[in-house]
Amino acid sequence: MRNILFIAYPMYADFEIAHTLFFLRKVGKAKVTTATVDGKHVESVGGLITTPQITLAEAKVEDYDLVLISGGDGIETIINESLLSGFLQNAHLKGTPIATICAAATLLGKAGLLKGKKFTCTDNTFTHFSEVFEGATYTGNNIEVLDNIITAKGTAFAEFTIAVGDQMKMWKNDAQSSDALRFCKGEV
Repeated sequence: MRNILFIAYPMYADFEIAHTLFFLRKVGKAKVTTATVDGKHVESVGGLITTPQITLAEAKVEDYDLVLISGGDGIETIINESLLSGFLQNAHLKGTPIATICAAATLLGKAGLLKGKKFTCTDNTFTHFSEVFEGATYTGNNIEVLDNIITAKGTAFAEFTIAVGDQMKMWKNDAQSSDALRFCKGEV
């Protein structure tokens, strides 16, 4: 069984990762553990109240096969958390894949993990947080996958789901991956 760490924060965009979580659990048979920086529940952009199982300080990188972080309106509430930057740096150092969508790319930038690399996020996120992306190359593509880092535009839900599934070697074959993409796009 694969273990996924989902890092939630106030006003995270629940809709950006819904398909990803669905396929990780349904196809990948993954266990998802939710952490917040302070261990307190958070409310998502969509109004869901999310209760974490652990604090980020309790999370051990080696226990997880993937770190998943959604974008959202509240990214500024955690961007300067040194505990979070340190955790992401440690995950990257140990080769644990990190998948971020939309504004969550700012956390990778803040942790220094995008320097000299291509990445993507929503255009307004790039503009608003340009200082954390210094030394990185913004592509504006829907998705960028480099080694163990996935970044995606906030509207690239389907492509993000497939990239995470690819990273987790979750798809049995190309047909299953294609079916999942069509499902995410509402084409089935």
